Amino acid sequence: MERATHQRLIEQLRAELAASPAPGRAAPAFRVPADRYRSAADHERERDGLFGALRGGTWVGPPRVIAASASIAAGACVPVDVPGASLVVTRGPDGVVRGFANACRHRATRLIDAPCAPRALVCPYHGWTYDLRGALIHAPHAETFAPDDRRDLHALPVAERHGLVWLGADISGYLGGLDSDLAALGLDRAVVWRSHRATPRCNWKLITEAFLDGYHIRVLHRDSVYRFFLDAASAAEPVGPHVRAVTGRRALRDAPAVLDAAVDLRALATPSYLLFPATTVIAHPDFVSLINLVPLAPDRTDYEHLMFVPADRAGETEHWDKSWMLIEEGVFQREDLWVCEQIQRGLTAGATDELLFGELESAVRWFHATIDARLGPELVA
Repeated sequence: MERATHQRLIEQLRAELAASPAPGRAAPAFRVPADRYRSAADHERERDGLFGALRGGTWVGPPRVIAASASIAAGACVPVDVPGASLVVTRGPDGVVRGFANACRHRATRLIDAPCAPRALVCPYHGWTYDLRGALIHAPHAETFAPDDRRDLHALPVAERHGLVWLGADISGYLGGLDSDLAALGLDRAVVWRSHRATPRCNWKLITEAFLDGYHIRVLHRDSVYRFFLDAASAAEPVGPHVRAVTGRRALRDAPAVLDAAVDLRALATPSYLLFPATTVIAHPDFVSLINLVPLAPDRTDYEHLMFVPADRAGETEHWDKSWMLIEEGVFQREDLWVCEQIQRGLTAGATDELLFGELESAVRWFHATIDARLGPELVA
């Protein structure tokens, strides 16, 4: 987060904490129909309308983070599967990252299933061979095919920005006001210390809502990270379809009145972002978490967490291992994802017809308003 923005939100948070809300003056609660988390029809409409897909060889949908730049070395090939597309992402000898459909142009055979560093991509079916720029360089018995039938791999719009690899076009336009925030995180000078992929048995929106909600920290995270944070202390704002927020840490209580350049703002309030629809970025005091979600079914989600650490501190293995165990294995897996699965179990059992969100969960209201705006009123129960 840019320092000026971070400081502005901290000052807003301090003002809100200093004010004494009048009893009974809370805004009306926000309600979401339970079927939004268990309906197969809503699941299909969200995947088609929010997450994008290849149509006629063109990516239609918002840009998506598909990898960390640091994870794709020169000569590397990485398979990436997202809703609506299966890719091979390469970095050629020229240092440029490129993306191609993960399918041979002969009979559509999948080219790779795991990260590799080949000199060329060779189809396992008939041996058609492509270089890392996607050009067809060999086809056995090529004379039996017309020249126009010997085609290069189908190129997809893949680009690097802010230390991340994206599928899609006009990334800065998509990020809007968050473009400079992501630049300030310095992920282009970071490495992925560790990553984890899981398939929690819950709707993707429940996980997104958990990361938008600072109301639960005192209870759900009582024995893990609550000791670092203030209770229900966050300031958030919509930025186009996205959300920018800070969550107050206990050090904020003793912070100086004037936050000059010597003050470490991330020690006072943790910035976080929702990149709509389902990418969450959390700037911990000395590392960054990026969580990507992909809906697989109404009650099943593909979850991936990348932990970025400064490249010049990558040798601090004991420190980063401890941080990973606390955040991923503890907070995310045993607390956030666990409670989302418990909510899904209640919804599936028909325990309620709606979920209730109060004033401290206002960012969830913006999230659902953006879903409504993208998909239309017919999604609303």
